[in-house]
Amino acid sequence: MIGGVDLTREEAVHRYLHLVKYVAGRVSVTLPPHVELSDLFNDGVLGLIDAIEKYDDARGVKFETYAITRINGAILDALRSLDWVPRAVRQGGRSLDRASQELEAELGRAPTQEEISERMGLSPEKLDHLMQRLRGTAVVSLEEKLPNVRGFHVPLADTIEAEGGDVPAQVEEREVFSELQGAVAGLPPQERTVIERYYFGGETLKEIKASMGVSESRVSQIHSQAVIRLRTLLRDLSSELGFDEPGVKRKYTKRADGTGHKKQSIEQEFD
Repeated sequence: MIGGVDLTREEAVHRYLHLVKYVAGRVSVTLPPHVELSDLFNDGVLGLIDAIEKYDDARGVKFETYAITRINGAILDALRSLDWVPRAVRQGGRSLDRASQELEAELGRAPTQEEISERMGLSPEKLDHLMQRLRGTAVVSLEEKLPNVRGFHVPLADTIEAEGGDVPAQVEEREVFSELQGAVAGLPPQERTVIERYYFGGETLKEIKASMGVSESRVSQIHSQAVIRLRTLLRDLSSELGFDEPGVKRKYTKRADGTGHKKQSIEQEFD
């Protein structure tokens, strides 16, 4: 019995299906574009059925309130089951972004590693460990839409070079690369040096630390901080040009450099 009315499970599902549409639509707003609304809807229906079976009308709780909670929980559980990144790492990444943005607004400049460490209440070693873990958490969907200077979007899958070469994909790649170069030019000197040498110069972190006179760990910290700053710069640029914000999930592909080390391509590192 729901709301004093005797309903079969099928009747109840049809009557309250609009709750699933409401919750799925609300959750989808915060998700990358490759996450299908239909998948969220299917998971939400399972949550609605669970709510119907477990609801007790005698407790005096409005069914809609109870069902929305169960539907939302079912959708989030399904999303978490697809995420291979530990929740603690996701939360740490959000805290890091928030701390960096707050400090930059307060100081009027890019915060140092030590300032971020102090704001987050972490030791420099723990902050460096978090940054290293965050570097490997991004994945990319081949359905991801990439913006370009002409104002329309191209699926990532369409930019993959076909046998014999794909001229449109090469043009898109050059446009994205050009935007990245402009963003790199706006980095603080140390960060710009590391990014240019690592991605454009093909040097390893070990080679870079030798020329800069700092430890390899410090070079890695500078690299991680530059990655975070570039993502913010590129999101702001996309917004100013009227592009959709790129999705959260990315997947790196790797290439071997001249020294045999595996290195991620800069276009995929900074989407």
